[in-house]
Amino acid sequence: MNEIAQLRSTIQGLYKTFNRYPRPSEIKYCPCGCTKPEEVLPLLASPLGDLEFDSLGNYSFSAMTTQGSVSDFKYFLPPLLEGIAQESYRYNPEILFGKLRYGKWLTWDEEEITGVREYMTALWRLGLHSYPIAPVLPAFFEVETLLGSLASTGDRMEHYLAIWDGTHVVAADQHLIQFVTMYGADFAEGKSLCFGFWENLREQSEEFRRWLLKAGTLGRVAQSRELLEIDGYENLFDLALQVLRAESIATFS
Repeated sequence: MNEIAQLRSTIQGLYKTFNRYPRPSEIKYCPCGCTKPEEVLPLLASPLGDLEFDSLGNYSFSAMTTQGSVSDFKYFLPPLLEGIAQESYRYNPEILFGKLRYGKWLTWDEEEITGVREYMTALWRLGLHSYPIAPVLPAFFEVETLLGSLASTGDRMEHYLAIWDGTHVVAADQHLIQFVTMYGADFAEGKSLCFGFWENLREQSEEFRRWLLKAGTLGRVAQSRELLEIDGYENLFDLALQVLRAESIATFS
């Protein structure tokens, strides 16, 4: 089964797993005006299969914080995760994936946890096999965006980084080269990813740092240098790799 078919299979599994949650009869929301009734009422009037991903945009941004309950979120979760795997998204995808963390998904029923993790694994595999990533997963700008979305769920990174280790295709190497070129120098002086959504993901950020600085990872970077794109940023690569090698020595010596 190829990566797209596998992802579709996990999405079908999400619908089966979460169909135990009935359509909400109402969705309570903050009365301050940040949510409009005309954005909520169509979600209650339409069967789940008829909802368009774009119509769930406002809900996805404010789910459980100022709109609805965890049970409501579980009801809408399959079309939300299906949509973000297929369509563009008006917000940062880390916001939607961060809702899983807010809803404490790692405390849900085992079947639900498994279904979500299988979906995220399939999404990650598809991303690693697709370079550039946006034509296949238009909600995600680059591999950092996808990785940051997975990290935003609060899940450990070990599983996903092991998949990267074991994915021996050119696209996965291209993602690695692109990431090192754009972000490698940010790891100087013991630093890690600390911008944007990573600011609140210290555990996941440190996990990723240690993986990136491993001899095996840096060896793969060096061996894939010929994949470096001539796009105006290529001059950043050598300095970035130099920084990572120095940090690797300091970290593991």
